[in-house]
Amino acid sequence: MGNCVYIISGPPAVGKSSVSNELAYTYDKSAVIEGDMIYLMIRSGLVAPWEDKGYYMDLLWDNIISITDNLIKRDITVIIEYVIFKEQIKKIESFLKARQIKLKYCVLLAEEQTLKERDLSRKEIERTGDLSIRSREEFLSKNISSDKLLYTDNLDIKEIANIIKSSDRFFV
Repeated sequence: MGNCVYIISGPPAVGKSSVSNELAYTYDKSAVIEGDMIYLMIRSGLVAPWEDKGYYMDLLWDNIISITDNLIKRDITVIIEYVIFKEQIKKIESFLKARQIKLKYCVLLAEEQTLKERDLSRKEIERTGDLSIRSREEFLSKNISSDKLLYTDNLDIKEIANIIKSSDRFFV
């Protein structure tokens, strides 16, 4: 699918990175923008994303849009991977709409037990503990349209990537 940018979201430990990478490899030319890497470029003065009053999140989106623009100008499919709620995508949605580029937004979810097991399978330094459960609850409390949700408990990574790529339900 040309001229489409993907946003893969969901709580920590749900598989955003794995799915984003798998999806990227289904294209001849693709790039994964890891939101954490962009956000954490700031070394001094940075606050946790959930404590930010908007300053750093605006900077994050400006940077993501700039990188996305550079990539799509070169016909590279872009997959953005980050904990992103629907209300936070307005800026990139406007940017893409002006360029007649489609946007897919998918929130990966899993049951609490699955998230706990996945988190424990990570290296100790990469574990998020209760943050993945709290984040899951926050996604569920946002009343996100069910067509944007994809439960991953009983799917493998290739299946998930294929569903996201082939299904129209994730278009914004």
